[in-house]
Amino acid sequence: MGWLILVVLVLLVLCWAVGANNRLVRLRAEVMRQWALVDTIWLKWLLRFQGSVAARQILAWSSEMDDLQSLQDACEAVVEALADARQQMLDADSQQKLLQRHEALMQCIDDVATRVPVTIRPYLQSAQTRILQNIPPALVPYHQAAVLYNDALTQAPACWLARRRGLQPAQLLRLPVRVEAQA
Repeated sequence: MGWLILVVLVLLVLCWAVGANNRLVRLRAEVMRQWALVDTIWLKWLLRFQGSVAARQILAWSSEMDDLQSLQDACEAVVEALADARQQMLDADSQQKLLQRHEALMQCIDDVATRVPVTIRPYLQSAQTRILQNIPPALVPYHQAAVLYNDALTQAPACWLARRRGLQPAQLLRLPVRVEAQA
């Protein structure tokens, strides 16, 4: 009779481990799926912005070329950081680098907008506004999935299984709050 109880206990532990592992894998996959959507939206707006800057470079005066080239360079840096974040999903360093590059692009747009002719300024500010309005809503489902996954990683006894498998928590990506410049 004792061996039957032992077999039942082993089967219960085994069933629990398989179920907990499946739950963690499913939640992690959802975080990655949501990050892919954020990545797609971010990349879409960056490519649109790059295209409009490239079109402006064709018509620009030589004095504007340096400013427009700095916008292109900043935009390419964000695209590179997005590619790194895509390859190293859930990595805190790659996501922090992405945030820094994004903020550098926004600052570059602010700086260039003060120097370019008044006819170009609204296009830059409009593109910046569209980027800033579309990315935060895309981050909401990612954050929800990340919170559920991170909570599952901390729940006992699944935390033991997560440590054994080397599962890392997902980072919440918080864009810095931007204050509109006073005209």
